[in-house]
Amino acid sequence: MRIRSVPTLLALTALMALAGCASQPAQMPRTVAHVDLDRYMGTWHVIANIPNFLEKGKVATADEYHRRKDGDIAITYHFRKGFDRAPDAWHGKGWLPDPKDAAHWKVRIIWPFVSDYLILALDPQYRYVMVGVPDRDLLWIMARGTTMPDDVYRQYVEQARAQGFPVDQLKRVPQTAAQVGRPGYQ
Repeated sequence: MRIRSVPTLLALTALMALAGCASQPAQMPRTVAHVDLDRYMGTWHVIANIPNFLEKGKVATADEYHRRKDGDIAITYHFRKGFDRAPDAWHGKGWLPDPKDAAHWKVRIIWPFVSDYLILALDPQYRYVMVGVPDRDLLWIMARGTTMPDDVYRQYVEQARAQGFPVDQLKRVPQTAAQVGRPGYQ
């Protein structure tokens, strides 16, 4: 198909944008009311997620966040492709589209893909967090350590269910070799 004019190109772009909007959820998931961004920085181990093609099969995963001098957030995604394999990492960045709302980020781990990062639940002591995306097809439950109490995990799963996330797709991420192959784990 040849585009013969700028107006035609603009019209096609507008139609594609509208088609993309049609697939967006009617209402964004609710985020937490307040996040102390400096306190949030550091390492968060992935306890469970809705597996996606980039993370599937990875073990000992963790996200590490640090404030950059320019105000953005440096992101390092740590992982292994097996406990017998060397640790690896991907590097990306995050930023706040609205500096007054630290519960909603934009993140880019693999250029040029940008995604929303919504903090849906956060423990008052910043020990546990649940993060999702607007269309509800991705969800992460994370902790400062490599474990999370079962009652906290169940509470976060129920909060996600109440917000319309497909929690039946959640899988725990092995943080130790002993967890590989256990029921409910990737």
